[in-house]
Amino acid sequence: MKRVIRFTRGMVPAAVFSLLVIAFGIVGYVVNDGFNMGVDFQAGVNQYVQMAYPSFEVSYSGTQTATLEITQTRATVVLAGTEEDNRTFEYDMDAFATIDAFAAALSADGLLVAVRDGGSLPASLIVPTYRGAERLGSTPVAFNRVARDENEIFSDSGTVRDALGALGEIAVKTIGSKLDQQYVVRVADDGSNQNFGADVSAKIRAGLAGTFGAERVVFMKTDFVGASFSKTLADNAWLLTIFTLGAILLYATIRFKFQYGVGAVLAVIHDALIMVAFIVWTRMEFNTTTLAAILTILGYSINDTIVIFDRIREDRKLRPNEKLSDILNESITETLGRTIITTVTTLLAVVSLAVFTGGSIRGFAIALIVGMISGAYSTIFIASGFVKLWDDTKSRRAAVAAKVAPAAKAKASR
Repeated sequence: MKRVIRFTRGMVPAAVFSLLVIAFGIVGYVVNDGFNMGVDFQAGVNQYVQMAYPSFEVSYSGTQTATLEITQTRATVVLAGTEEDNRTFEYDMDAFATIDAFAAALSADGLLVAVRDGGSLPASLIVPTYRGAERLGSTPVAFNRVARDENEIFSDSGTVRDALGALGEIAVKTIGSKLDQQYVVRVADDGSNQNFGADVSAKIRAGLAGTFGAERVVFMKTDFVGASFSKTLADNAWLLTIFTLGAILLYATIRFKFQYGVGAVLAVIHDALIMVAFIVWTRMEFNTTTLAAILTILGYSINDTIVIFDRIREDRKLRPNEKLSDILNESITETLGRTIITTVTTLLAVVSLAVFTGGSIRGFAIALIVGMISGAYSTIFIASGFVKLWDDTKSRRAAVAAKVAPAAKAKASR
C-alpha cells in the first residue's frame, strides 16, 4: 500500500508561518513607504539614456533622401528619390571586424563617412539608433560606440544623479552591463506642469550634456505617464484583481461547495500577499509586468487547487464515512507527484528566463518563481487546511448540539 503523508499535521504550523511572512510583508510595506512604483502606476517620466563615445560621422550630399538605421545585428541605408532611384542597402554587422570596415562599406555605397575614434575596434561596439532611422544630409550625423573596457567607463548612477541635481528628487538606475553605461532616470510628476514630459526631457538632456558633453549622451527612449492615466490604471488593477478573486470563488462554489470556494480564494490571496512581501522587500519595480506575474500565479495556483479538490471530492464519494483529515492526506498524497512534476517542469522554463534575460522579463520570471513555489505550498496547506478547519468546526458544533439537545429535552419534560 502506498505510504500516505500526514499533511494535516503541518497545516497549523504552515498557517502560522504564512501569517508571519505576510505580517513581515506588511511591515515592509510601511517601512519602505509602499511599493517601488514603476512609471505605469506613478505619474512621471522614465528617460532611458546611454553614455558612449562619438565614433564616426556620416553625411550625404546626393539629391535623394537618405536614412541610416543601425541595430545590434543589422544596418540599413535607404536612398529615396524618384521611384526608379529608390535604393536600399543592408549590412550584416557581424560581417565587419572593425568600425573602419563598416565605414568603408557605407562609403562604397555613396555615403560620406569620417571615423573620429575607435576605428580599429569591433563594429559590434557601435550604439544602435534607438529612435529609428537617422536622417542624413550635408550636416554630419554622429554615431557612437560603447566603452571597450572598464578603463573607458566615465559615468555611473551617482555621477548621472549629480549631473541632474537641478531636477530635485530623482531616481537613477543602471541597466545592462557597466560597459554599456545605460541608465533609466525617473522623475515623478505632481500634475502641476502641463508640459512636464517635454520640459523634463529637455532638462535631462541639458544636465547630462553639461557634465559629460552633448556628443557622449545618447537618448534611447522616453516613457511618460500622466497623473490621470496612472491613477486610472492603478484603480483598474485593483478592480481586475477583485474581479478575479470573485470569479474564482463563484467557480469553486459551483463546482464543489462554498467552503471549498473560500479555501481556494484564501489560497490565491495568500499567494498574492507572499509575492507582495517579496516585491516590497526586494524593492522590485511594481509595474504592469509585475501585475501580470501576480495574476498569472493566481491562475496557476487555482488550477493546482482545483485538481486536489477534485480528487478530494472523488475520494469522499468513495469513502463517505471516513474522516475528512484522512481523505485529505490520501488525496494530497495521490496528487503530489503531479504537483511536483508540473511545478518543476514549469520552473525549468521560468528559471531560464530569469538567468538568461534581463529587464522587465527577468523581473517577471523572478516573481513567477516565488509565486509558483508559494502556489504549490498554499494549495496543500492553506486551501486544504481551511476545508479541514471548516469541517472540524462544523463537527464540533454538531457534537455540542447533540449534547445540549437531550439536556434541553429532559429539562422541558419536568
